[in-house]
Amino acid sequence: MHKNLMIYGSSVSRDPFEDLGSDYALLAYIARQSMISALSRPTALLTEETLGSALQNRSLNGDLKSNLLPTLQRYAPEADLLVIDLTDERLGVIRLPDGNYVTRSPELMKSPLPAGIAGKARRIAPATEEHWTLWESAANRLFGSLTAMGLRDKTLVLNTPWARVTEHGEAVPPFRDSAQDVELNAYLAECCAHIRSLGYTVATLPPELRVSESSHKWGPSPYHFGSAARQWIAGQMASAAAGVAVA
Repeated sequence: MHKNLMIYGSSVSRDPFEDLGSDYALLAYIARQSMISALSRPTALLTEETLGSALQNRSLNGDLKSNLLPTLQRYAPEADLLVIDLTDERLGVIRLPDGNYVTRSPELMKSPLPAGIAGKARRIAPATEEHWTLWESAANRLFGSLTAMGLRDKTLVLNTPWARVTEHGEAVPPFRDSAQDVELNAYLAECCAHIRSLGYTVATLPPELRVSESSHKWGPSPYHFGSAARQWIAGQMASAAAGVAVA
């Protein structure tokens, strides 16, 4: 039976979608958009930017427009499942001089846009008290909106603790450094626990699957998982889309 999915997250969710086959359609993919930025007002301080790829353009310009909720509202009536992963929360946010927020994404930092607000903006790193206060408020608003859209029972949140080794047992290059990665991992788990407390389904990647892939198309990293993890995630998506309980 045909199923329509939306993804708010990263390649952690997007790559396994490709394993689902032709019975599944992707209505929307919102990436590189922290919940803090997504629930912030669109900013007029930074204009749209043209980058090297269509995905980069969509991601950055969507973040500047805070287009998450409008996108979800547009497709919610057709959607069988919304998949969320929090991987991009690792990036933190930037508080702009107008009081709004944008995600500190690679796309933003590679663009000329930050030069226009140099000395006027402030970075807020994840796993800090300030980030948590902002994130918790944004999460409460987002999941309240999802409930209002009728998506509570059609949402799957993925908790994917990061890999520390590849399938060959080799150490994975850290995102920041080993100590900060441990802190970020714990922080993302705390975020998932909060989402679960709001009554939403959270599926946690089993420990034995938390392995990176040395031949991954984007290279090994803590969140570039191997084929077994991707198959598990795809299976969770398929089950949730069919209305089968997942864990």
